[in-house]
Amino acid sequence: MGFTPMTSAIPVENVYYLLCYAWNCLTERKFADVATAGATDLADLLARVFISGVNRLHRRGLERGYQERHEEVSVIRGRIEMFETASRFLDRHGRASCVFHELTIDTPQNRVVKAAMRTLAGVASLDRDNRAELRRLVREVFEVTDLPLNRSLFRDVQLHANNRHYTLLIHVAKLVLECVVPDERSGSYRFRDFTRERREMARLFEAFVFNFLETERPDLNVRRDRLQWDATSFSDPALDYLPTMLTDVSVRAPGRTVIIDAKYYEQTLQEYYDRKSIHSEHLYQLVSYLRNLEPAGGQDAVAEGLLIYPVT
Repeated sequence: MGFTPMTSAIPVENVYYLLCYAWNCLTERKFADVATAGATDLADLLARVFISGVNRLHRRGLERGYQERHEEVSVIRGRIEMFETASRFLDRHGRASCVFHELTIDTPQNRVVKAAMRTLAGVASLDRDNRAELRRLVREVFEVTDLPLNRSLFRDVQLHANNRHYTLLIHVAKLVLECVVPDERSGSYRFRDFTRERREMARLFEAFVFNFLETERPDLNVRRDRLQWDATSFSDPALDYLPTMLTDVSVRAPGRTVIIDAKYYEQTLQEYYDRKSIHSEHLYQLVSYLRNLEPAGGQDAVAEGLLIYPVT
């Protein structure tokens, strides 16, 4: 167990690698120059990820996709819209209303990235050079439709094998959506430090621990287990109210089972009358996992438990 209390200033490089593991974006992690982002400035960290990522996209070519267009043309393209052409008497002027598909960089993924960069560039605390670079990149993709950054913009995003290099940028765009909020006094934007949001960081830390072990230790069986309570009754309806037990990480190797419970707290230890101790509910939860797992027998008959906390 780690018992050192967390400080409020988490090194920005630590946050970056935690996000890369949590989002399963390890192949992209080396492309962002996070060392220049500043010691703890998270907005500038995300800006550097966008700057490095989009510059790399320009070198390899922005994603292109076919977009349906309806247009009045003098040279036939695609399919003629007969009703539209006839109702507007376009044929009398040697024109026709056509629908056709055009290859363009105006794809859902590029729209999200552009909207997120423009939003992030409006953060008042952002480094001046990073702001200028973001705005330059926004201007360069003038063919991409300007849209506000909102949740509906992500609905059409489709990530697959051919555009997986967008994965990290889309995740960062979602983080910008959640963390950049309007400042009513200045009219600009401010960045909400998500590392101070315990629930959000707890989810990311759990995903980091799971994906780190799964990636770095392929010799282990890493998964999440849904445990059954070691209790039975044919008459007591109260058993229906027992909560679901889902482990954060279950690790198995030949002859050994370890149940890991990942916890994220600003203060790792609780203090009572000047005495520091583990949060009792954490220990009780882990013991419950072990006591209800071991009766299954086999390899799990003697299992180990591990509470893991992040420290800086």
